[in-house]
Amino acid sequence: MQSAATVLAAFALAATALTPPQRALRRQTRLHARTAEGMAPGWKATTDETGAYELIPASYEYQYQEIFVEIPRTAESPGLGVLLEQFGTLDAANGGLTLVAGLVEGGNAANAGVDLLPGDSIVKAGTTRVECLDYDATVDALMALPPAPAPAGLMVKRLVKVPFVNMRVMFPREENRKDVTFKMRRGASLRAELLRNRVEMPTCCEDMNCLCNCAVQVRKGAAVLEPPSTQEAQMIKKEPYWRLTCRACVSRDAEDGSELVIRMRPDLENVMRRKNPFGMETTFKF
Repeated sequence: MQSAATVLAAFALAATALTPPQRALRRQTRLHARTAEGMAPGWKATTDETGAYELIPASYEYQYQEIFVEIPRTAESPGLGVLLEQFGTLDAANGGLTLVAGLVEGGNAANAGVDLLPGDSIVKAGTTRVECLDYDATVDALMALPPAPAPAGLMVKRLVKVPFVNMRVMFPREENRKDVTFKMRRGASLRAELLRNRVEMPTCCEDMNCLCNCAVQVRKGAAVLEPPSTQEAQMIKKEPYWRLTCRACVSRDAEDGSELVIRMRPDLENVMRRKNPFGMETTFKF
């Protein structure tokens, strides 16, 4: 949904007309200069089991949180002090992406320190569902809230960036292949992420019969992965820099932006051989 001609206004939930636009108080976040326009491409509309539109993140790099906020009001100051902006429409009849653009300086929301950020989408006004409504329909629903001095209760959806680990996959020289890079979420299975990014993996049995075919050599960022289980550690005890992708996963405490570099298909000769007491090499299976 791309930004179309937008409408920007502050609303006062009173029996009178809407107040004219005022200067918005843009709250900053960890993202640089978070704006409704900047966050709009992060949303996309889909339909739920009833056929109603709902907003979900447009990319794998975000998830959403639902946050309830309550804006205190008085009879003398009934307005919300919230700025809205519309980005595109969903169909010819109705619907659209309407987002919080900011807070009116000196308005009720700003004065109360209400947790609203640019790019948030109001999905409920009181008990009325307003998700994926266009600007006019959203304002109508807000105007229908119980009058001041009753506080205005809003449920919003907020895009939140998912912490990611940057993965670089190297291949044996003889394969003459370029490195592959992608992002992985915390807690993700190493094998699942490799397959999801179309990195070919040897057949692997996720049980005690694993032959270490799925082993990789960790070149950088070993601490990004969860420590190996007792079973995995036993299976690769001869190769301290190896991990089994069928068992390894990204640490849930990994720092956002951490780097993990692995080399695919390391030489299995070392781990698949052992010497017997007479000095003769024998092969074995785990």
